[in-house]
Formats: sequence, C-alpha cells, structure tokens
Amino acid sequence: MWPTDFPLHPEATDRKALIPALIGVGVCLFLPRGGVLGFFFLVPLGFISYRYGSRIAWNAFLLAVLGNAVLAFGTVLARGFPLTEVFWDILYFTVMTSIFTAISAPPPALSERASEGMRFIIGSCLGALLFTGIFLRTIAAPGISDYLGAVLNSLVLNYQASGSDVVQKAIMESMTPEMVLDLLKSIMLRGGSLVSSVFMFFLCRQLSYALAYIVQRRQGITTQGVNSLVRFHVYPVMIWVLSGSLLLVVLTRMVKLEIPEILLWNILILCGILYFAQGLGVLQFLLARPTVPPFLRLLLSVLFVFLFFSPGINVVLLAGIVLLGIAENWVPIRAPKSNGPPSTPEAGDGGD
Repeated sequence: MWPTDFPLHPEATDRKALIPALIGVGVCLFLPRGGVLGFFFLVPLGFISYRYGSRIAWNAFLLAVLGNAVLAFGTVLARGFPLTEVFWDILYFTVMTSIFTAISAPPPALSERASEGMRFIIGSCLGALLFTGIFLRTIAAPGISDYLGAVLNSLVLNYQASGSDVVQKAIMESMTPEMVLDLLKSIMLRGGSLVSSVFMFFLCRQLSYALAYIVQRRQGITTQGVNSLVRFHVYPVMIWVLSGSLLLVVLTRMVKLEIPEILLWNILILCGILYFAQGLGVLQFLLARPTVPPFLRLLLSVLFVFLFFSPGINVVLLAGIVLLGIAENWVPIRAPKSNGPPSTPEAGDGGD
C-alpha cells in the first residue's frame, strides 16, 4: 500500500551510529522549544530510523523520551509551571515519537504484520485522538474565551480602519468567541485533527527520508528506487467505504445523531486522504513517463506548487486530485495495457 522501495540504511554498527544518533536526539529535544520549528521535531528520529535502522532508532527514541522528561520537569522547577503541564508535555512528546518511530523503523514482528502504509494510517488515527484531546483541553481552559474575544475585537477594529467590504465587516462584528470555538470544535472533531496528524507525519516522513537519502549518497552508499507515490494503490474495497460513509453522514446529519456523524466524518476524510494520495501517484506516474520532457516536468511541478498555495484555486485542485484517485478504480491509468476491458472497481491491486 505504501511505496517502500528500499531500506536506506545498511547494517550500521552501534559505534558508527552513536554520535549521529546523539546529535539527532539533541535536535529532536531542541526543536519543540524552538518556536515554529517545533512542527518538525520528529524529523531527526525519522532520519535516524531510515539511515541506521530499527535498533538504533528505538534506542534514540528512549533517550529522547527520557531527555524530554528531564527538560520538562526542569522547566517546572525553574519557572513554576503547574505539574499538569508537565504531564501533557511528556504525553504529547512520548506518543508522537513512539508512533513515528513505529512507522519509520518498526520492530521485525510489527513490520511483518503491518506494511508501512498501514502503520501510517493507524498511527495517524492515534495521533488524531491525541490532537483532539489536547484541543478540547485547550478550549476548556479558563480565560480562553476572553482571549479570543480580545482577538476578535482587534480584528474588527482593523477591518473598520481599513475600510473593508461592508459584508465582511458585518460578518466579523456578528462573530462571538462562543461561535468561533464551536466552529473550531466542529472542524477538529469532524476530520480536522486527522488531517493535521496525517499532514504532520507525512511531511516529517518525507523530510526524514530525503535527508537520509542525501547523506547516504554523499557517503558513497548506493541505493535503489525512489521514494514516491507512483506505486501507491488504495484497496479496491475502500470505494465502497467512501460511498457508504458519505451516505451515512447525510443520514446521521438529518436525524441529528452527533457521535455517529463525527465517526463517519472521520472515516470519510480518511478515505478522501487515501484517494488524494492515489491521485498524486497518478500524476507522478504521468510526469515520470519518458515522453515527458524534463523542462515540461519541472514547469508542471512548479505550477502545481503555485496552485496548491493559491487560496480558492487550491480547493478545486485538491478536489480534482481526489476525483482522479477515485477515477482510477474504473480507469486503471497505471495498470499494464491489456486487450480486455478493466474490471470495476477492481482496477487497484490492493497495494503493498
């Protein structure tokens, strides 16, 4: 299901990997305390996983968890933070690093039972549960409503001073902290946490893989294959899961069954993410064909990035890629050509 084309790491000895692993642990501990770079705190552990293998990666994980606990308790003693903050800090760091290490460097028993794609999906769902818990705890904290109200008032004053559109100003003035919190809660419970978790793990995985690949090539170690989505295929049965969850979301919304609706929304979003990845795989396959000139390939890649970050257009682009991934159930673009018509919806091969 996931394109694990090759293991980057050769059999590395603990002695050769000791210093790089310790440096990686240090960077992993520094990034969460480094402002915006905290989003990438999993990358060092991923680099160690892909470069040096499972045993060294799990040892680095244990050192990172222990180091984070020491730093968290030290911060409490130095600044007088409540102990509950230490608990959530340790919980978040431990859960996220353990999930990511299991995805990128699983023990042999786990690797045999679950592919990397399956580990990624399960890990993303577990991460989404953690994100949801932290979010619900945050919005329930005392003073959050007053803080949000001050932010809204500041935005309204800025809109009034800038002479913005009358409709936009009316919308801003009608918004209350309770409305914003309810909207954010609805989004997070209905797939927002899952999308955030998937995006974080995927981006950190790709960066980890790319760094390990570059370092290995610089060290003169030959590798095979590429890390892409060209061979990613969604299991054919997922098209029925997508269709069923979409229908049931509408029904549960009509009869106001909130908890089933939330669960179904997350299933629907997960299916959408999988078909988005399949759609990207189709695009990569088409661009990788020998008939596509390198300049055109580069131009289309730059155009894709530009459109992806263009508000409004990116929604259409994302929807189009999802539809392309869904369409491959009936039009197997990446399948070998045959004389007979493709089966429906068994076009996908179920993945690795």
